[in-house]
Amino acid sequence: MKAILTYIAFAAMSGTALAQTAQRPADDPHSVKPIASQAQTTDTDRIRSKIERMGYTDVVDLSRDSTGVWHARAKKGTETLDVIVDKVGRIKPGLQ
Repeated sequence: MKAILTYIAFAAMSGTALAQTAQRPADDPHSVKPIASQAQTTDTDRIRSKIERMGYTDVVDLSRDSTGVWHARAKKGTETLDVIVDKVGRIKPGLQ
């Protein structure tokens, strides 16, 4: 009895595994199409968005140094500041 239940369990799992590996034809409207590389968000875009979500505007000169820290210039209100995003993702005004 135990062997029959084990066989049924393996048969059920192998059937679903085969069903998951079957791919849809490319012209099928339900097929998954890969995202073009131009549409993928870059690190720079993510960091710029993160800075903007913290209330900064006009983010320019965004670059990453050799230690992985991001530097930019941005406005907070009417004041233009240097902004630093450390490796952990913390945003803080930099030294001017």
